Amino acid sequence: MMRIILLAAAALTLAACNNSGTSDIVREIERGEKEASQRVEDGVNSLSNAVQEEKQTFPSGLELQFVRRGHDQTLAQPSMDAVVLVHYEGSFVDGGEVFDSSFARGEPTDFPLRAVVPGFSEALANMRPGDEAIATFPGSLGYGPSGRGPIPPNAALRFRIVLLAYQTPGGEIIEAKPAQ
Repeated sequence: MMRIILLAAAALTLAACNNSGTSDIVREIERGEKEASQRVEDGVNSLSNAVQEEKQTFPSGLELQFVRRGHDQTLAQPSMDAVVLVHYEGSFVDGGEVFDSSFARGEPTDFPLRAVVPGFSEALANMRPGDEAIATFPGSLGYGPSGRGPIPPNAALRFRIVLLAYQTPGGEIIEAKPAQ
């Protein structure tokens, strides 16, 4: 945006001087505006799988709300024996303070689905590669009465989760494919 403003100022200055370089600067400004417009359009198109689904509440107390569905909803969901590759951000339901985020680290993480707290693993077991969801669950599905690290005992937790891929116990990789 600042570049466009500077280019516009330069174009006006050259126009006031009746300089023939004005047309080149105007073309540069127009190209910059087209590129910015295309980036906005691309961003809107990337939301084409955004959904407004109601929260699903499971008997365990897990609430799961899908923010975006993966392009291929025929892919299987991971079993509890899978190793998943995810991006996530964990926060407290009370206050919303983020306590951990692979997004902030800029790198997804992988782990056996059985190795995480029950609310997190139950949420992932109901997702498909490419899905993004918000999972909210009570402390009993989190770190329970003992808590862990920055998480106090019985803390209700909220996770934003994007399931990127998973590996079946047989070694098959199931991953999200881009839209065609």
